[in-house]
Amino acid sequence: YATGHLETSNVASTRKAISTLLEKYRAASAPLVHIVHETPTGAPVFTPATDLAKEFAEVEPTPSEKVLGKQHPGAFTGTELDGYLKSTGRSKVVLVGYMAHVCVSTTARQAAEKGYDVVIAEEAVGDRDIPGASAADIVAMTLKELGDAFGTVVKAESIK
Repeated sequence: YATGHLETSNVASTRKAISTLLEKYRAASAPLVHIVHETPTGAPVFTPATDLAKEFAEVEPTPSEKVLGKQHPGAFTGTELDGYLKSTGRSKVVLVGYMAHVCVSTTARQAAEKGYDVVIAEEAVGDRDIPGASAADIVAMTLKELGDAFGTVVKAESIK
């Protein structure tokens, strides 16, 4: 999301917030799951074997961290995410990432429907401008919607 068709407007600040939160969870030896969008060869978005398909260097998974590929906006759809989370015995999920109005929103709603305590790190969620709406407005509205009915939106530094 740093370049390409889906470049986010707040990528520098969200990358930093995601990286800082990831370091915090690693230091606590908490279970971490990286969700990556998979697309077929030649796709214009998330093009395999290019920088468009890679995680940012500062948040690349370690060998002990779970990595799940998905083909749909919701991270629970067609993946083993729910089973893996249940196997950890955890009931809280902390969401970060891109796009607020698509993948983050869908995953938060799915997690809430499955009974998870959903926490969204406000400054660790990004989006892009779309016709008629700025990225900042999209993120703000999406987080308001999610915080109203599906989870809790908090500052990353308050997450324990």
